[in-house]
Amino acid sequence: MSDMGWVQLIAREYRRLSDTKGGTSLEDQGVDNEDAAEDQGWELGEPYIDDGLSASRYARKRRDDFEQLVDDLRSGPTGRQSRFGADILMLWESSRGSRRVGEWVSFIELCEEKRVRIWVTTHERLYDPANGRDRKALIDDAVDSEYESYKTHRRVTRTTPKEARKGRPHGRAPMGLKPKYDPSTGKLITWVEDPEWSMIPKQLFELIEAGRTFNWVEQEFARRGYVNLSGRPFTHGHLRRLVIHHAYAGLRSHNGTIYNGVWDGIVSETQFWNVYRKVTDPSRITTTGGKPTHVLTAALMCSRCDIHPSYRHAQGRKPVYRCKKCGQKIQKKPVDDLIIGQPDDLGILLEYLAREDIYDVLRTPDSNNAAVLELEAQLAKARAERDELRGAKGSSVAEVLILANSLSAKETEVADLEERQRELTLPSSILSIVKRGADDVWESWHRAPIEARRETARFVMSPRYLGRPYFLPSPRTGRNQPPAAERLEWRKANGRMVSYR
Repeated sequence: MSDMGWVQLIAREYRRLSDTKGGTSLEDQGVDNEDAAEDQGWELGEPYIDDGLSASRYARKRRDDFEQLVDDLRSGPTGRQSRFGADILMLWESSRGSRRVGEWVSFIELCEEKRVRIWVTTHERLYDPANGRDRKALIDDAVDSEYESYKTHRRVTRTTPKEARKGRPHGRAPMGLKPKYDPSTGKLITWVEDPEWSMIPKQLFELIEAGRTFNWVEQEFARRGYVNLSGRPFTHGHLRRLVIHHAYAGLRSHNGTIYNGVWDGIVSETQFWNVYRKVTDPSRITTTGGKPTHVLTAALMCSRCDIHPSYRHAQGRKPVYRCKKCGQKIQKKPVDDLIIGQPDDLGILLEYLAREDIYDVLRTPDSNNAAVLELEAQLAKARAERDELRGAKGSSVAEVLILANSLSAKETEVADLEERQRELTLPSSILSIVKRGADDVWESWHRAPIEARRETARFVMSPRYLGRPYFLPSPRTGRNQPPAAERLEWRKANGRMVSYR
């Protein structure tokens, strides 16, 4: 029986653990609270739990169960008559509630209004918010906790930039990596690959680099039964956050500056930056549902509205590209024949991709970074040595054989350096179609995923290269339409116009 006679008091807990590496675990808090409730003769209801969420003013994540607790308390005239359904709130220690004085005072006032008392297990004491002394004790605890949070925050903000410059890991290891600690001190040394999970980010990078969309990968990962560290299926947003995480390439990012990390990446820097450029490109086109089916809707533009068209195929009519805003349209097949073409008559785009100098032509504008410049210096030196060997003549059979072997080795070195240069300076979608040693562009084009073809079309048919194709209003109505070439206006950089065929 309780101190209120025959009425048994009901208590509910709020447990919180802000640091998953230290502090009293949620389970231990629950055991201590349960023992206290039994000693006091209280009935214990369902707990509110926030795992790994800070209560300080510097916290960035929401505490969902704490907010639910507040909403439940507000839902009725008293704690017992509200969704909270109890007379007492149990906290393992007072700082489990909040380290922000303002929030804690408001919460104490709410408990006073709803006639809910607060039990603090580590104090072995029941506080009544309506009692002045009890109220002061609870607020003093919050003031002390907030000051401790401030000192911790200042210590971390001073230390983090120094640790970043050293390339040391910070925070929780992303999926596919795991922490390695010093066995004698328990301090974090570095991150290492976690074989149990690393296959997922590795496959993610490969699929996005190959041109797949996040929506497509989301559905494919669900089909394969992949789940995240919380046991839930991956979402588009989560997948995107993974591929822009520098840690996967062994890099440490802090306030926009990139440092080499002390750990080994699980993907190459080349692959990481290829994918990073792709997904952070502000002009990147995405599609609803993650299942694009028409290549040229990523590149064509309506001349009236300056937006991409959609594909339309009404029953009994020929398929068209149609502007979603003004309704202007152009027949699909003539446009496809003009731009893509046929196996024996390549269109404008594939003919452009078949050029012998296509690698040099499509070099990306932002490829003058330090890694590329260093590689090009090596390539220039290797080419000079190769040309010197080509002009050398041996005075004996033995010398001729040595020169031939040296030339062969140097030719291989130049080819390998050229391949690495293309990987650093060309979009991965282009490399999936215009492959080294591939003679048939038509065949490689149709073997590539639809996403890679769309991105290639958007990239090549841009003002920098072929020009952006805008379809113009038809000068006449009816079936007797002008050829597609007359309806397309190709706009290049600096306002120039070009025509093809």
